[in-house]
Amino acid sequence: MGNFKSISTSKIVNGRKITTKRIVENGQERVDVEDDQLKSLRLNCKEQLLCLDNK
Repeated sequence: MGNFKSISTSKIVNGRKITTKRIVENGQERVDVEDDQLKSLRLNCKEQLLCLDNK
């Protein structure tokens, strides 16, 4: 298995909890920002497009 490191931080903004997760695994970095659902995703410092179902 390779190296794995995960850091998670939370803060309250306008009454909503925002969680940021930074995961580094095998030299690749992933950053998730969410408040009840995933809001943004970066993989190796590049923003990824999200397909969200808004039903």
